Amino acid sequence: MNGPAAAHVEGALFGRAGLADHAPVLVIGLGTMGLPIAQRLRAAGVPVWGMDSRPELHDALPGARVLTSGPLRDAVHASRAATVITCVSDEAALQRLWQAPGGLHEALVPGLCVVDHTTTSVPAALQFAAEAAQAGAMWVDAPLSGAAAGARAGTLSAMLGGEPEAVEHVRALLSAYCATLTHLGPAGAGQAGKLTNQIAIAGINAGLLAATGFAALQGLDIARCFDAMAAGSAHSVQMAQHRAALTRAPADSTLFDWLRRDLALVLEHLPVDEAAATRGASQALHDRLHALNRMLLDGTAAPPLL
Repeated sequence: MNGPAAAHVEGALFGRAGLADHAPVLVIGLGTMGLPIAQRLRAAGVPVWGMDSRPELHDALPGARVLTSGPLRDAVHASRAATVITCVSDEAALQRLWQAPGGLHEALVPGLCVVDHTTTSVPAALQFAAEAAQAGAMWVDAPLSGAAAGARAGTLSAMLGGEPEAVEHVRALLSAYCATLTHLGPAGAGQAGKLTNQIAIAGINAGLLAATGFAALQGLDIARCFDAMAAGSAHSVQMAQHRAALTRAPADSTLFDWLRRDLALVLEHLPVDEAAATRGASQALHDRLHALNRMLLDGTAAPPLL
C-alpha cells in the first residue's frame, strides 16, 4: 500500500529518536504480558493505543485509547502506529489476528514494523515475516522470558529474530520493558531461541516435580524442604515462581499446561529425515522431551528420573 498511510509510517519511524518523541505504538492483546508492556511504554512517554476484545479492558490504560472491537486494519490506520506489538496467547490466536478479514495482513504498509511477543513455531514466524516483507513492512519475532513480574519491572529478556535494520528500529522501544535484548539471527531465530529456553525451563520444572514427589514419599514436610533448597544451590527462578503451587495439595494438574504446549512446538521441529549421523541424537532428544512432557503432566506424582 502506498500514499499517505505509508508516508506517515515511514516518516514517524525513521525521522525520530528517543521514546519521548516516539511515534504511536499499537499493542494488540492486553493480557498478562501485554498490559504491563503497554503500561511501561505509556510511562516512558510513548503514545500507546491498545486493542483487546474484552470490554472490561476499555479503561485499562489511563491516558491511552483502548479499542475492544473493529478490524485490526482500521485500528492500525486510526492509531497511525509506526509499530504494532502483538502479544496473544498462542500461534492459533496470532494466525486469526493476521488472516481474518480486515486483519493485520491488510494493515501492512511500507515502514510499519510488527513485533511479535507470542511464542510460536519457527515456520509461523517465517510466514509472517515473508508476508510483511512483501508489503514493504518489517518483522521482528521477539518472544519473551521473565513472566508478568518481569514485564512489570522492565526486566524481561527478549530473543529477537529479524533483519538487523528492523531490530535496531525497535531496540529503544523494547528497552522500555526488556533488560536484555539478544538478536539471534534472521526471522524465526527468536522463536528458535525461545523454544531452546523452554526446553531448559522444562528440565528445571520436571526436576522440581521429581523432588516434590520424592520428598512426599519420604514423609517430609515439602514446604520446609523448599525452604532449605531455596537457600542453597537448588534455588531458581522457577522454584520461586511455582513453589506455592508445588507444595499445595491437591496438586494443580494444569500448572504446566503452558510449558507442555511449548514443548509440543519443540517436538514439531525435530527433523525426521536427517542424516544417519544425527538421527540418533534427534531420537534421543525426542524421547527425553516426551519424558519431560509426561513428568509435567503427572503433577506431583514421583516420576522416573531421566
